[in-house]
Amino acid sequence: MNKFDEFLKKHGSKIIIILLILTYFKSCSIDSEVERVKKDLRQVEAEIDTLNTTFENTVITEAEMIELIKTVPAWKTLRIEEISDKERISINALEEKED
Repeated sequence: MNKFDEFLKKHGSKIIIILLILTYFKSCSIDSEVERVKKDLRQVEAEIDTLNTTFENTVITEAEMIELIKTVPAWKTLRIEEISDKERISINALEEKED
């Protein structure tokens, strides 16, 4: 224990200074990381804002929606499947009837 006390008397202030410097550098790196995360967050918020303004300006009328449903192949297929289930007719027969 006596050797430890002697060591602290000689080098105690040096150890404290080194620990303070390490603590300072650690706190600086945390701050830069926080700033980087804030910058990324601002970029994402800006992208969300641009997407919101884009979609707010895009409005589809009822007539356009009906036209899309009639012309898009996936909607046609869905409609044919629904009719074939209701009327118990094969899908191939319905496709031939529509063409």
